[in-house]
Amino acid sequence: MELAGRIALVTGGARRLGAAMVRALVAQGVHVALHCHSSHPTAETLAAELRAGGGTVEVFPADLRQRKDVDALFEGILRRFGTLHILVNNAAVFERRPWPELTDADWEQTLAVNLTAPFWCARRAARLMLAQGRGKIINLACVGGVRPWAAYLHYNVSKAGLIMLTEGLAKVLAPVVQVNAIAPGIVNLTGTPEGVTPEDITQALLYLLSADAVTGETLFVDAGYRLGLKPPANLRQA
Repeated sequence: MELAGRIALVTGGARRLGAAMVRALVAQGVHVALHCHSSHPTAETLAAELRAGGGTVEVFPADLRQRKDVDALFEGILRRFGTLHILVNNAAVFERRPWPELTDADWEQTLAVNLTAPFWCARRAARLMLAQGRGKIINLACVGGVRPWAAYLHYNVSKAGLIMLTEGLAKVLAPVVQVNAIAPGIVNLTGTPEGVTPEDITQALLYLLSADAVTGETLFVDAGYRLGLKPPANLRQA
């Protein structure tokens, strides 16, 4: 897919990896609908910065746990841009909860944001993409979707489900829409050169958006973490 002039929605696009992907897309000439929830001021600051540099970025607040908010999000995008070519399901929650402390509310919120919301967004996006004859959906999975962590069972299950959702959507939307996932390992946000960097993730994103023959794949960008290789000491998690 040629990216210049395309319309993309990036959920959770205000901070960290989301912001890095928004910047990378704008640099390619993509017009970005930047979704946020609790980071609205940060999203507006990022959008203003990118608009000052010539980019087209609009901020769309929504609580993705609510289907009515998801519907309103897509209606707002259609009013502003008229269509959608790219969906990046990035928004997620990642909270440590040891097994004895894991509550129903923890479980339900994590599954709602990390799995149900990507399904709702993909369903709305797919209708537009099928009608126009092409589209790309990228889900941000995680190495935690294939390697369980003792204090993150709810998160692990949500990301494992997202990997299967990616494969299932790729099958049912083929050949018109390509659906893939990026599974980061432990991403270094400190600015030092060790480990997986946000730039590694944005390179994976741009590759998958350009690769029309690739669908149903999960691209692990984890420096071999899922194979048992340890991340640098300053990036290890307990």
